[in-house]
Amino acid sequence: MMPSEGSTVIGRGIKFRGEISGSTDLLIDGEVDGVVRLSAARLTVRADGRVRATVVAQDVVVIGLIEGEIRATGRVELRNGAVVLGDVFAARLSIEEGATLRGGVDPSRASEPFPDSSGDKSTSHGSHA
Repeated sequence: MMPSEGSTVIGRGIKFRGEISGSTDLLIDGEVDGVVRLSAARLTVRADGRVRATVVAQDVVVIGLIEGEIRATGRVELRNGAVVLGDVFAARLSIEEGATLRGGVDPSRASEPFPDSSGDKSTSHGSHA
């Protein structure tokens, strides 16, 4: 599978930790840990790709591994050899023979906004006397 014009590729041997956000298609052959936000684009995790992240995208195609929640406003495709360990919230879901999904599926939550990771975590610490 050749990258389409304007796509970004994280190649084999590359390990990325953190948050990726953008509006162009992303192809992953390497490893990504963290958060992937592509609200108007497609994420493709190819056969050698390993993603341990929360994924928010328009469309998601998995041939490799995703460990984490997937939220897609369009379609999620699990192709032969794909392994998804986590919940899938997608308007449409396609699972080929030979793909593995271990998690829940809820199409009604596909359009829910994913919580912003900008630090809006309200944590209260009580004082101990």
